[in-house]
Amino acid sequence: MHLHPQLEPVRGSLLRPPLLGDGVLAAEALADIALEVADLETLWRPILRHDPTRRWYERLLLTSRLEIWLIGWSAGQGTRMHDHGGAHGAFAVVDGGLVETATDARTAHRAGSVSWFGPDWVHTVANAAAAPATSIHAYSPPSLPMRFHDHTVDQLLARARARLARLDPHEVAKAMEAGALLVDTRPAAQRHAEGEIAGALVIERNVLEWRLDPAGAHRIAEADSYDRQVIVMCSAGYSSSLAAASLQDLGLYRATDMAGGFKAWAAAGLPVRRT
Repeated sequence: MHLHPQLEPVRGSLLRPPLLGDGVLAAEALADIALEVADLETLWRPILRHDPTRRWYERLLLTSRLEIWLIGWSAGQGTRMHDHGGAHGAFAVVDGGLVETATDARTAHRAGSVSWFGPDWVHTVANAAAAPATSIHAYSPPSLPMRFHDHTVDQLLARARARLARLDPHEVAKAMEAGALLVDTRPAAQRHAEGEIAGALVIERNVLEWRLDPAGAHRIAEADSYDRQVIVMCSAGYSSSLAAASLQDLGLYRATDMAGGFKAWAAAGLPVRRT
């Protein structure tokens, strides 16, 4: 067992938490432990550091069932998206504040708060404030490596397209005749240089979701139903795929994009309007 000398006086209380199968500590028990260590400020405060060049951390306790870390976060420091290798975990904020971002939520944790999570939890944690932050972290089982969940833009694009029934230019033309809404997200300079498609609705990318959310206060009149087929078009069919996936997240389940974008439409010999 590794025990930082500063925690030697509380060795006994830290080694008697509730256990799950195979001696793993429950996340709620880890939260209690993190708070208990956080209250022992006179023991860990003397070793705490805040390094402006890198996130500072030191392990305070390591047993066969549990590890505890002290982390000092200077302004702007954070982690990449990660899990904890299948471990249960908890962290208590003792100074400043930390922002945790998970798959579909962003939570601000202030001094005095504690958060815990199960073995499948994926998140980032960062100090977004100007003041330093400090936290106590507990994990069980111990010594499982963090696994990072970074993705390249190509992987992001592939995941978006896996959700879409993409249409070629001729299919788009037929869909427009049947009432589909073709949305041109190209900026003005690109539309001027390349041309436009008659009947396409121009909504630049930075306001797309606000204009097409049927429940939104800033929607356009055409965004009148979640059943409406919306086809997103950009210049070459890349950013349009990401945009269409975002519209699906809003509930526009028929949203898709035009493969190849405006350039494919023009190459197919379909009508183009010059501006």
